[in-house]
Formats: sequence, C-alpha cells, structure tokens
Amino acid sequence: MHLKQHHSHFGHQRRHMGQDHDRISLAMPSMLLPRDVPESSVHDFGYLGNLSSKANPFTHGLTGVDQKGNYLFVNILIWTFACICLFSLIYRFSKMFNAHIRHMFTMGRQDQQSCWSQNQTTIWANIKKHLLYAPLFRSRHNREFRISQAVNVGTLPSRFHTLLLLGYFSCNIAYCLVLNGSKENSAAVLAEFRGRTGVLAAFNLIPTVLFALRNNPLIPLLKVSYDTFNLFHRWTARIFVLEAFLHTLAWAINATQAGGFIQLQRSLNTSGSYQWGMVATVVYMFVLLQACSPLRHAFYETFLNLHRLLVLVGLIGVYLHLDKAGLPQVPYLQLVFTLWGLEGAWRVYRILYYNLSARHGITKITVEALPSEACRVTFDLVRPWSFRPGCHVHAYLPTIALWSSHPFSVAWAEPRAANAESLDIEMEKLPSHSTSSTLASTATGSKSAAAATSAFAAALDAAPEADRTSVSLIMRAQTGMTRTLYNRALAAPTGVFSTWGAIEGPYGGHESLASYGTLLLFAGGVGITHQISFVRSLVAAYDVGTVSTRKITLVWSVPTTECLEWVRPWMDEILKMPARRAVLRILLFVTKPRSRQEIVSGTGTVQMFPGRCNPHTILDKEVLERVGAMAVTVCGPGAFADAVRAAVRRRVGVGCVDFVEEAFTY
Repeated sequence: MHLKQHHSHFGHQRRHMGQDHDRISLAMPSMLLPRDVPESSVHDFGYLGNLSSKANPFTHGLTGVDQKGNYLFVNILIWTFACICLFSLIYRFSKMFNAHIRHMFTMGRQDQQSCWSQNQTTIWANIKKHLLYAPLFRSRHNREFRISQAVNVGTLPSRFHTLLLLGYFSCNIAYCLVLNGSKENSAAVLAEFRGRTGVLAAFNLIPTVLFALRNNPLIPLLKVSYDTFNLFHRWTARIFVLEAFLHTLAWAINATQAGGFIQLQRSLNTSGSYQWGMVATVVYMFVLLQACSPLRHAFYETFLNLHRLLVLVGLIGVYLHLDKAGLPQVPYLQLVFTLWGLEGAWRVYRILYYNLSARHGITKITVEALPSEACRVTFDLVRPWSFRPGCHVHAYLPTIALWSSHPFSVAWAEPRAANAESLDIEMEKLPSHSTSSTLASTATGSKSAAAATSAFAAALDAAPEADRTSVSLIMRAQTGMTRTLYNRALAAPTGVFSTWGAIEGPYGGHESLASYGTLLLFAGGVGITHQISFVRSLVAAYDVGTVSTRKITLVWSVPTTECLEWVRPWMDEILKMPARRAVLRILLFVTKPRSRQEIVSGTGTVQMFPGRCNPHTILDKEVLERVGAMAVTVCGPGAFADAVRAAVRRRVGVGCVDFVEEAFTY
C-alpha cells in the first residue's frame, strides 16, 4: 500500500512537472533555481532519476554551487580588465603628451632636435627591445606559417601580447579550479565546477563580442589597432568555448551518475533550457573548428558570413537557456546584444551616409587593371569624407562579392567638386610622365616642377567648393574577390570598368608622425599605399612649417619596375611638390629586374637598386644621420615586416627610435 501511494505521488508530480521544468538550467550557466520552483520541491521531480543517488541533488539548482565565489571571480575579472585599460590609457596619454611637447619645442626649429634624439634612460629602451617590440621567440612575428599557397596556419603574437593572453588564460583556469576539495561527495565538487565554468563562460562572451567589433569604443580610446583586438577576440572566444564545454560536461556527468543515459536524454527532451544550452554548446564547438586558421584563411569570405550566422544562433541559444531558467546572467547577454546591435546600426548609418544621397545617387567605382596583377580602385563618394594618413577602409563591391568586405589601406584621397569635370579638364592640361622617367629626372632636377605645382593649385582654386571625396585603393589580386575583380578589369576592352559599391571607414590612422625629426618608412609591395599618404601629408606640412620632420626616407621594395605604375599619378604629384627635395629621399629596390638597364640609379633624392632591401643596413645609416627623434614604420609582407622589426630592436638603444607596424593578420 505504501509503495502504491509513493508511485501515485510520484506520478502526480510528473504530471505537474511540465509546467516548470523548462525554467530549470542544466546545460549552460546554471547557478540559481527557476523563478517559480522552490528548492524544496526540486528533488521530487520524476525526471530527476534515482532519488537515492548521491549525485542526484547536484544535477540542478544551487546545491553544491559556490554562488559567492562565482561572483567574486567575475568581479576580479572585471577589475582586471579595468586595470589593463587604465594602464593602457596611462601609457597612451604619456606617449601622446611626450610627442606633443616634442612637437611644440622642435616644430620649425632644428637646433632643438638634438636633445630629443637621445634616450634619457636605458630602461625604456630595454622595455621596447625585449617586450613591446619583441616577437614571441627570435624574429618571427607576422610571417605566416604556410603549408601551401592556399593553406595558412597563421602568425605568432608578440611577446607582450602573449604575456597578456597567458595571464588572462591562467586566471580563468585558476578560478575554475579554486574548488572546495574537502567535500566527501565528488558530485558536489563537480556541481561547484559546473557553476564556476558556467558563470565565467557567460561573462567571457562580453569581451569576445566587444573585441570583434570594428567600431569597438576601446580602439580610439586606447589607440590600439583592430588587428590587436581581433587577436584578443580569437583567444577570449577559445576560452569561452572551453568553459562552456566543461560546464556542459560537468552537468552531463552528474546527470548520468544520477539516472544513467536515459535520464540525460529525458532531461534534454523535456527541458527547453537544457535543449537551448546544448544547442549553443554544439554550435560554438563547431565555430571553434570552423575558425581555425587554415580554414579561415583558405575560405575567408565563406568563413566570415557563416561565422556571423553561427555566432548569432549560439548567442540566441545561450540567451534562451539563461532566460528560461531565470538566471542572473541574462543581463550579460543583453549587454552583448546591445553592443552588437548598436555597432551594427552605426556601421549601417555610416555606410549609407557616405555612399548614398538623393543628390548624387550611390557611390560610383572605377576599376583600372594595372601591371603585376593589381587594380586601382577609385570610389567617388557622395559626400565629403575626412581622411587621416595611415587609415584604412573596408570595401564593398556587391557586383563582385555580394556580402563580403575587405580591409585596404587608403592610398589617396582628395576632394571633388560637384561639377568635377571642369577640374578634370584642367588637370589633364598638367604635364604627365611615367613614374620611371619622373624618378630618373628627379635625380638631376626638373625645372617644370614649380610650374606644374602652380598650375595644379590654380586648378584647385578655380574649382567650386568640394562636396564629395574621391578615395583610391590599390588591390593586389590574390584569391576570391580581388582575383575576380582583376580578371574582370583585365577582360574589359580598355582595362577599365565602372560599377557601384561602398566603403566603410575610415579606420585606424591613430599614429601621428608629426613630432619626429627623422622618419624611415618601409613599404613592401602594395604596402606602399599605407606609406604614401604619410609622405604626402608630411611633405605638405613641412612646407608650411607645422611639423618637426626634417628627414623622410621612403624605402619601397617591389618585384618588378612594372609595380611602379600602381602609384604613378600620386608619386608624380609628390615629386612635384616644392618642398620635396629638402626633406624627402626615396630608395627603390627591385627584387626581380628583367634587365640591369631598367634600373635607373641616380645620385639625387631618388635612387633605384636591384636586389632585395636590407633593413639592417639602411637603418644603421639612417640612425647615424638622424635629426631628432626617429620613427620607423613598415607595411608589407610578414617576412619583410619582421626583418624591419628585428633591425629596429637592434638600434633602439642607440637613440630615441620608435617602431610602428601596419598589419592585417585577420
């Protein structure tokens, strides 16, 4: 009779179980009981398996979970982030203040430069050499590990970034393992581990999504590149997935011990919270595999679109898992969706504002095929656009790649008038020479430079006020979108075709070089687009005396002389600037010349050399002849950038030498 009454009571509880079980959390962060289920009644639910099992009480709810410790470690992580940001702000503001003072004291004066050319202490030089500028091991940093041309295993983080990542990863591991080992029941320890990993996984979603945003507010605040934040995004994402998997695994082990695999299956079949938690875990495990470097780089466009879709599905799964269980981590997900939604809305607004108007229509794009498999792509924006030297944009060409966007450094940007045709006619009257002949003539001088510059200035003065901006990029054909674009331009009868599209930006361009007396700009291949904007602005500013710069050396390494055509019109304009001779020197290295005759090695401010560029030799010479503080920047292939980095590290102790690298490693 007693047994029958027990079974009757058991069945009665099962009939009412359906009203509340969807609010119980077992898969993702499950720290609290459901809002509508009292703790005293949880153990009577029929689907909880063997009620006599020691593991049964620890498969759900707060039993065994160290709620106080969970909140403590989350708060520690929050303060850790705050301290890192604070130290970054202090470092950035100190550097900006020092540059501002140096700029004010040395602008227009060479007699004040010498005191800024020397290191005031060896401590900072050693920090730059062994930490800030140091690769992880000897010299390899941005040189990619390639199995084949299409399979890229990735790059190595710098030593400083590695220490930050190891510190954060170690903290998460330590916090997960700070458990009460004195408990006799192993299921209780596992329940505490389940709660800890779940809370930390939910929290780590915030930096994971924040670091992935192009308009991450920390980028302009800390002046840290998106490339660096993208590195942090990948590693915080891996930590999140690992913690989510361990959280789910801990629940599954306890549930299996309580009622076997039948109980595990019954829980997933009857609880919406469990189901969505498991969906999120499985989705993010797949995202982890899909985002591994060889697949990411081999099929980047497919990866990016699928990645965003899967991440959204996973976030929805986590949110529903937490919400159905009434857990206090729901605000974490609300913050994540708010950040993602606001950033997306801001991006859409900027894209529409600069690329669509009732007066001018949509942005028109002109694509011109160039030698050595490259294209000059000019965006005629519908509104004025603010340009910063060293900035980059994301280009959208829907007729070539429907959904994809790719980052490119801005090579040239100039205002265009509403009736720009009249200005174009005036500019056509200006003398035009090939880059090779112009470079050769600059070694001995050109009397027409001043006249050409005056004519150009007169044409600009005569033009009406500009209400649009023309932005030009150089796209080297690789795979995917850039290869399709080049093939289409090459197939056009004149090598030029027009289409429509948009750009998003500008991004980057945080570094100001105006306070340095000596600048050494290295460019490898299409990396010239990043450096040429600095050259143009600095030469113009030198002419009016608003910068401290007294020496600019541009070093460009290209495979063949045909690559000079990429920047021919812009280099011609720079070479015609009146102040160019006094401040600018150009060194061109042609690694694969077709013949010795095509190398014009002048003795003036423009020189051409056959063979590879040796950054160590060039830097050694420039350091000895420097004026004031010196900055070395590089934009180019990974191996080339690593060689420049190694050369700078050898010479940071000689004088005040700073290093800046522009890279797109994502």
